[in-house]
Amino acid sequence: MAVSAPAKHPSIYLLGDHLDATLAMGEDLLTERIALAGPAEMLALPHLLRQNREIGAFLATVRALELAMTARLLQARKRAEEMRRRETRLKPLIALFVAGTAPLVDAAAELGDTTTRDFDTGDTASAFLRSRGLIARDAAGLEQQPQLAVTEEYLVAGRIRLGTLLDLVATFLDTLDTLYDLYEEPATAAAKLPAELAATPSEPRRVT
Repeated sequence: MAVSAPAKHPSIYLLGDHLDATLAMGEDLLTERIALAGPAEMLALPHLLRQNREIGAFLATVRALELAMTARLLQARKRAEEMRRRETRLKPLIALFVAGTAPLVDAAAELGDTTTRDFDTGDTASAFLRSRGLIARDAAGLEQQPQLAVTEEYLVAGRIRLGTLLDLVATFLDTLDTLYDLYEEPATAAAKLPAELAATPSEPRRVT
């Protein structure tokens, strides 16, 4: 006898949506990169201005994706904690997910409150790049950097390695899909019809 699938609580779909969106934004982050002029290359003013604009756009995109990703993860964390008692089979994975994303709870408050960051660093681009692992902590600037690129070593909110976080989210999402078949396609009307009716269109009714 076939084993029936467990009932799907709406929270399962909400959690799955947050996790799926997190993965998508993580993949978008990994595509962000710009090439920089070499240390021996003399840039004319127009080229220098263009590079500064490109760096500004890179930082704006990365920051926006990071903020959106953090918000999604916090929502996923909230949903997972709500499910902990009800979904007993997920308890170990929920505990792992909650522990793995715990640093984002404190980071979220800091991301929303710029007072301390502005006092310490003036919210400079170099401070952001260092805190995310995009340049070395002791780097004086971008002079020795051939490019700026987000990799799996990127520190989300300055706390968690991006590659590790995406692996954790992907594992959680795959488990949810395995247990609850989140992405099953609804049966179409044609699938419910006899084969001969689904294959050929019905003739129009004649009005006499």
